[in-house]
Amino acid sequence: MVVTNTPWRTARKLSGALAAASAVGAFGIFYNSIWQMSADLPTVRLLAIGLLAISAMTGWLILSNGLWDGPIHGPTSGPTFIYNLSTVVTLFLCVLALYTVLVGMILLGSLVVITPRFMSAIIQEPADFSHYMSIAWLSAAMGVVAGGLGATFDSSTDLRQLTHGNRERTRERDDEGHAGDGPRPDDQDG
Repeated sequence: MVVTNTPWRTARKLSGALAAASAVGAFGIFYNSIWQMSADLPTVRLLAIGLLAISAMTGWLILSNGLWDGPIHGPTSGPTFIYNLSTVVTLFLCVLALYTVLVGMILLGSLVVITPRFMSAIIQEPADFSHYMSIAWLSAAMGVVAGGLGATFDSSTDLRQLTHGNRERTRERDDEGHAGDGPRPDDQDG
């Protein structure tokens, strides 16, 4: 179902979130307190911060766009769980892709803007590539959380179609009494 949801198409719908996250994440390049903090954090903690940020944005997008199907008791409760799980996995992969792009952009920006000599003076240890990576990772986490809360998908209708696709059409058919009649003439996946 995740492949059917086409997460690569959904990721393009996050352009507004990427722009907001980039703006917030760019602060990490210019504010040396983030450099100091990222130099002091162990790798495991940085990874946990990134995972928490990705999870928070995924949850926010699901809740703010009304993508969670409520509990249904009876014969359709199993499919509801699978639909919800596929939505979570699809959006998690999309936000992970956003996070990866953001880390890359911030890393590139920090390599261009921050000289190793200046960074070494601020963090009080010799600067190497891992310091740049830590800055990018922490800044991306900050950007994803702040940017994700301030931005949603460009159109929740587009998102609903991408993550709910077939089940929305099935529900419409069920609501109109066309279940089992096969595709209706107006059901074309243009």
